[in-house]
Amino acid sequence: MPLATLPKTVLLVLIIRVCIQNSLAQDTTSITFTEEAISIEEQRFIDRYETAFMTKVPTRKIIKIGYTSTTYKGIGLSAAFEYKIFPSWSIEAGLYSRATFEGDGVFLDKINTQLRGRNLFWAANTRWYYNMKKRIASEKSANNFSGSYFSLGYERSLLPIQGSMHRELISMNYGFQSRFLSNGFVDFTLGLFYISPHALSYWTDINTGHGFQVRNLILASRSAVGFAFGDWKKNGRAPLCDILRCDYLIRQQFKIKLPEINIGLDVQSIRAKVAYERKLGKAPLSIEASISNVTDNYGKGEYSTTNISTMGNLELRYYFLQRRQIRQGKASDNLSGFYLAPHIAYKHTYVNVSRTVNFNRQSVSYGGIAGYQQRLFGNIYFDATLSYSGTSMNNRFTKINSAEAMAKVGIGFAI
Repeated sequence: MPLATLPKTVLLVLIIRVCIQNSLAQDTTSITFTEEAISIEEQRFIDRYETAFMTKVPTRKIIKIGYTSTTYKGIGLSAAFEYKIFPSWSIEAGLYSRATFEGDGVFLDKINTQLRGRNLFWAANTRWYYNMKKRIASEKSANNFSGSYFSLGYERSLLPIQGSMHRELISMNYGFQSRFLSNGFVDFTLGLFYISPHALSYWTDINTGHGFQVRNLILASRSAVGFAFGDWKKNGRAPLCDILRCDYLIRQQFKIKLPEINIGLDVQSIRAKVAYERKLGKAPLSIEASISNVTDNYGKGEYSTTNISTMGNLELRYYFLQRRQIRQGKASDNLSGFYLAPHIAYKHTYVNVSRTVNFNRQSVSYGGIAGYQQRLFGNIYFDATLSYSGTSMNNRFTKINSAEAMAKVGIGFAI
């Protein structure tokens, strides 16, 4: 009988019966759900600046040639060789010049006086990179010279300053040194120095006695920046735009130079500088105004001498390569790059001798500057200049009394 002719009730019964038979014919295998434990290996976070600071490049020897700035021996040039004897320990031998104590740069026409025996020092140091082993074990660093350290040092003038007396310095320092790209380095220290004889400034070349004297202890800062050469291969893969902020728009910045301090019982010194720079319209021009101060205080009571020099400087900077670099995608409308600038500076110096003799000096300088400025990592700036200026003294601001060429380097914070 065809299915179509069956009553609807019978057809419904047949369909239900077939469904029941099929369900009874299935096996009793149960379906279970389990959660598989998956082992995921922790991945190391890659520092995007590790190539710039060469932290992963092993280095056992390094030659450093640079610009050194301190308050206890002035600003000068230095050369040093550092060698790793253990991952955490190194030894260093160096030579540096004792330059000018006034101003904030190296006078190029006076380098010959810096290279004389009285103003030339040799130095020996040992450094303990106290967290180097831990950083190597955690794969954050290779065995190299980038990191924080404690050091012991000894420095001595090549020739005596009087008779058979040499300038000698013994120091204990805490510092931080870092490689930068393939051939650069920076090194900052804060240390306790014992200086004998007691010669902390250009007007004091006398010995104050024999044996240990607390007055010969000073707390001082020291910075060095320059070129580095060693046993590593050149690496050009650094994320330069991350470091140099080449694609950031920066129309103005307030800059604070890292201060140089010297604190002792008889001698206190400080060098400080602040500046404000602002772009002028859409042109690659900016104007910078800065104020710097050099303060030295030596001795006590009737034997004291205070010297305070304050300088105001105004520059009109022309970033002459900026437009071309913007077209090439290598820069942006900011305050970084090579520049040329005319400048004018006013300097006032106050001197007090033995609390009784006071006098003031004034001078105005005019000249030109060639420089290179760069923002780094957002809030750090680097500014190196070479200038040639004429100076007018004694309120006769239209007559040039002397002319000097000067090189200087500034590192600090920018906001």
